[in-house]
Amino acid sequence: MGYDLLFQQAIKLHEQGRLDEAENIYRQILETAPTNPDVLNLLGLIAQAKGRHAQAVELFYQAVKNAPSHAPFYFNLGLSLENDRKLVEAQQAYQDALRLNPEFKEACNNLGDIYNNLGHKDQAEKMYLRALEIDADYCIPRANLAFMKQDVSVLQKATEDYPAEAVFPYYLSRLYQQQNNFDKALIYARQADKLSPDCEELLEQLGAMQLATGNMQEAKITYTHILEINPHAPSALINLANFATNADDFDTAENYYKQALNLKPGDMDGHFNYANMLYRQNRLPEALEEYRAAVIIDPERFEISNNLGLIQKDLGEYEEALGLFFNAFLKNPEREEISVNLAETLTLLHHQDAEKALKIAEQWLHKAPDNVFAQHLNAALKGEKCENNQFFSQKLFDHFAGNYDHVLQRIGYQVPGKLREITGEIKGTAIDLGCGTGLVGEVYKTDSAQLIGVDISERSLDQARGKGIYKELIADDVLHFCQTRLKDYQPDIIFAADVCCYIGQLEELIRACRPYQLAFSIELAATEVEDCLLAPTGRYQHNPQYIERLLRENGYTNINQYPLILRQECGQNVKGVIFTAA
Repeated sequence: MGYDLLFQQAIKLHEQGRLDEAENIYRQILETAPTNPDVLNLLGLIAQAKGRHAQAVELFYQAVKNAPSHAPFYFNLGLSLENDRKLVEAQQAYQDALRLNPEFKEACNNLGDIYNNLGHKDQAEKMYLRALEIDADYCIPRANLAFMKQDVSVLQKATEDYPAEAVFPYYLSRLYQQQNNFDKALIYARQADKLSPDCEELLEQLGAMQLATGNMQEAKITYTHILEINPHAPSALINLANFATNADDFDTAENYYKQALNLKPGDMDGHFNYANMLYRQNRLPEALEEYRAAVIIDPERFEISNNLGLIQKDLGEYEEALGLFFNAFLKNPEREEISVNLAETLTLLHHQDAEKALKIAEQWLHKAPDNVFAQHLNAALKGEKCENNQFFSQKLFDHFAGNYDHVLQRIGYQVPGKLREITGEIKGTAIDLGCGTGLVGEVYKTDSAQLIGVDISERSLDQARGKGIYKELIADDVLHFCQTRLKDYQPDIIFAADVCCYIGQLEELIRACRPYQLAFSIELAATEVEDCLLAPTGRYQHNPQYIERLLRENGYTNINQYPLILRQECGQNVKGVIFTAA
């Protein structure tokens, strides 16, 4: 086949979107004409379409070298340099395009974008206005100028003046996104998509706003559509991988992550989310490498340090884990999950080196004296009195809600089954105080039992709600509920599994529960104490004699104790007692 026919065939394939086939022919032509600027440019456009901007830049540089007076080649070079975040080089390429063609309106607009990104607002405005001088109906610089000035009213008027142009609702969506008004941002993203339904950039914005507003199924459809338009779109691949991960379809997720990172090796979200998937599969060494790749790209992201710390904690490297958690904590001290991880890891370190754990905990409290987790842990490690803190309990169980059932199963949690064995089937209304994710409810669910769950953690209640066990679930502190609403239910029995160990002094709770039948667990105090002590685990341990005295003081006479092993912790049995009282 002759050169011209071969070239025309490649062009046709390129226009049809059959990029791999077109690329093969272009490279075949390049073997006989290695300096052909048109072929080099077209290969650069294919690399650009695939998101391989570094490769595209190299090809465009060769094209302009062999055709130094052709302005579009410089424009294409600038576009890939801009996408590769090489703004100064992109600025020069656009200026070269304008030097060769002063009426190149797209180069004016894109040069305005460069100046805007570099913080040169005045120069950016001049370039946008210059593009409009060349073509007054060129909507993109008009939209860019309004967006740069954060002018909602101009963009809204433009949507009326140019009702067929998608760029104005697109930028309105982005402005509302910046204001965290995701509902309005989604409205305008949908409007833009209707005007230009196959534009990848608009679809990316639509997908992002669907995710931000919790429209997950719609977002999945949007990212699938993006991938149909452009199989080389890293963002679509990563988001579809995230959906697959959440569905435990790890093979599909891994395939998508690898494709995305092959296309865009420097994508921080790709490495981070891939690492999260590997961590969920307990593939710790691989997850470690991906998190390390992510932290090189963006060392300021606290989530990366936090997740690296989780791996080191799981590997038993507690001091290294604490260093990573403190790094995350300094970057974002308001995130409770980091404080929970610090507290848990210090508790684990305490089993190995009590003195070192206490020293680190004291340093944490010194740096963050108002942090309730630091306060609670310091008191626990020192065996001091510490009042029950509702916020501490709520955030602790919010944090563990997602994998609470799995964790308790792994450590041999015995209480729900033992309660059911002791009490037998329940007929009537049962109040499950501190119901959490519904483990007690699972063993008592029958047609004759009306289960009411109460818990301070909304996330735990969400997990319980999904099991369809309870007639009603109530978000409240258990003491407050018992003092204000318990009598409305007139329960036949009240359960409290692993609740007392997060309260401590139980006088008010037992008083609020009388005269209803009780079945609850306590963690047994390791040493002789009058009532209770805050153990290094961060949980309260109780003296059974203290519990029996409280029950008798509140009118309970039929009191029984059932010793048991509550769970395993650091390879040791955690001893407890189940009380029943009527």
